[in-house]
Amino acid sequence: MNDAVSSRVFLGVPTVLTARQQPYLEQWLGWLKDQNLDVVRLERGAYGQDPWRTLKGLLSQADGVVLLGFRQLDARTATWRPHTKEETHSTDWWTSPWLHVEAGMAVMSGLPLLVAADEGVEEGVFNPKVRDNQVHGTALSSPGKVGMEWLELVQRRWMLRKRSSRSLPDKT
Repeated sequence: MNDAVSSRVFLGVPTVLTARQQPYLEQWLGWLKDQNLDVVRLERGAYGQDPWRTLKGLLSQADGVVLLGFRQLDARTATWRPHTKEETHSTDWWTSPWLHVEAGMAVMSGLPLLVAADEGVEEGVFNPKVRDNQVHGTALSSPGKVGMEWLELVQRRWMLRKRSSRSLPDKT
């Protein structure tokens, strides 16, 4: 790895976006580029026969993860846990369940995770109450308002990866 290589982030985004959502994706891609981050994405058809190995391989080469929680399922009239003592009525939108898989794998890999939720998306990792020093969050509409802490963690992770790749013995 040479010094010109920048930090690499995995970007998780639902496959199908509306005309309203597409400009937000473009905004985020521009912001990530402005931060000198190399963006890696995994398109639906690229998961192959073993999606877990494919995703794990990409995450092992990443310094951070960004997940964009676009609205995908209108769950505002759904009933959660019907016919139980915990029955409640949903008022939320949900995003792609794959983003939650990617979030879990990122957390288990120790990667700095940035989640950006569309308005009304608050399930799972997109719930502001579950953020901590590894899971950072912002609104989907404001990529420029990302705290510097996440970027610093990504840079730190890149430096460690860069250092460890230099210390590996040659395989020749």
